[in-house]
Amino acid sequence: MKRCPSVIFCRPVKLGFFLINLYLLGTFLWPSVAVAVTLQELSPLLKFPHGAVIAGRLLVLKVYFHNEGEFELTTVLPESLALKIGTAEDTIQIVTAVEVQPTGRVDLPRNGFVGKEYHCVVPEQFQGAVRVALAEVPDTVAVLDLTGPEEIATAALAPANGPVPAESRRDSYPTLDSLFYLYQPYAPNFSAYLPSYFLSGANPEESRFQLSFKYRLFNPAGTLGRRFPWTRGIYLGYTQTSLWDLKSESIPFKDTSYKPEVFFVSKNSSLRPHWLKGLFLKGGIQHESNGRAEEFSRSTNTLYVEPILIFYNHEAGWGLQLSPRILAYVHNNDETNPDLPDYRGYFAVDLKVGKAQGAVLATQLRFAEEGTSVQTDLTYPISKFLKNNFDLFFHLQYTDSLAESLINYRERVQALRLGFAIVR
Repeated sequence: MKRCPSVIFCRPVKLGFFLINLYLLGTFLWPSVAVAVTLQELSPLLKFPHGAVIAGRLLVLKVYFHNEGEFELTTVLPESLALKIGTAEDTIQIVTAVEVQPTGRVDLPRNGFVGKEYHCVVPEQFQGAVRVALAEVPDTVAVLDLTGPEEIATAALAPANGPVPAESRRDSYPTLDSLFYLYQPYAPNFSAYLPSYFLSGANPEESRFQLSFKYRLFNPAGTLGRRFPWTRGIYLGYTQTSLWDLKSESIPFKDTSYKPEVFFVSKNSSLRPHWLKGLFLKGGIQHESNGRAEEFSRSTNTLYVEPILIFYNHEAGWGLQLSPRILAYVHNNDETNPDLPDYRGYFAVDLKVGKAQGAVLATQLRFAEEGTSVQTDLTYPISKFLKNNFDLFFHLQYTDSLAESLINYRERVQALRLGFAIVR
C-alpha cells in the first residue's frame, strides 16, 4: 500500500479514525449496562400471523415483552428464543426462532411493553393443530394451525362451512413461485445490498446501470449461529456496475466492474447514545476487476473498515446516515493500474438524508492525491404519483469523479444521469 499522499491531511484523519476505532472498540466489547432479566420477568406473549401458516416455510412471529414490575426496566431483548412445539400425540420438538432485526437496549416503563419479530422454520412433520410455547415459559402456550406445503392455496380457498371441493385441489400451486420455493429453503438469505438502478445519461454515451445483492452465509438458527452470534453478520456480496454507450450504433459497454466481496456487519450497539438510532461496524475485503485481458485488464483488491451511524426520527420519518470508510489496497495490479490508489484514494464518506417514504439524497465523497470525487443521487418513489401501482424510484444522479471505471481511471467524468432504481 502506498503512503498517505498528504501529511497535512492524513495526520488529522488518522487521529480521527484512531479515536473512532477506540470508541467503537469500547462500544462493542465493553459489558452492557443494561439489566439482565429472565424471560419470566418480561412476561412474554406470542402472536402469530393471520391466515394459513405453512409448515416447512419461513414463519415470522411477534413476541410482546411486558414489564409488570414496580420500576422502569432497561434491558436487552433476547436474540433468539427456543420454541417448544407439540402435538396431541405428544410429538415434541424444540425450534430456534431468531430475531429479524437487532433492537439493542430498550427502556421499558412500568406496565409498558415492546414487540419484537423473530423468524423460524416449523418442520414439515407438524401439520394441523399444534401447541407452541416458549421452552423457558410454558405458560405462553398458543395453538397454531399448520398447513402442509401442498395445501398452500387450498387453505386460502377453503370456505367457512366445509372443506375445499376435490376439483380445487389441482390449483394447490397457483403460481410458479409456489412450487419453486419448495426447493429453495435458503432463498430468504438473499437480500438487497447496494443501490440497483438503470440510468440514461444526458449524454447517452455516459449511461450506467448497477445490480447488487448479498447473501447471509451462516444459518442464524444453526448450531454456529446460536453458539457464536457474531457469525450471523457474515455475508457474501456481489455488485456489478456497467458504463453503457447508448449513443453508438452497436450500443457497446464501455466498461464493467465485477465486485465480489466478503464482509461482516455487527449488530446494533447497545451502548450507543439515546439520540443515535443505529451504530454499526462494517468491514470486509472486496475484489474488483473488469474481466478483460492483456492491456485492457484492470483489477484491484481492497480491505475496508466502515463505521455506520444512523439518526432517525420515528414520528417525522426523517433519517440521516453517516458512513466514513478507510481503505487499504492489497495486491493491486501493478502492471495495468499501478497508481489506481492515487485516483481512488484511501478515505471516503457516504452521507444519506431523507424521509423513509419520500425523497432521499445520497452523497459520496472520495479524497485522493489526484483530486476529490463526488457523486450525488436523488431518489423519490414513483408510486407517489401512480397510486402505489408502480414499485420503482425516480433516480437522478450527478457525478464529478476520477476513476469511475477501471478502464480509464485517470480520467475525470462529469455526467448527469436520469432513470429508475429498485434499491436506493
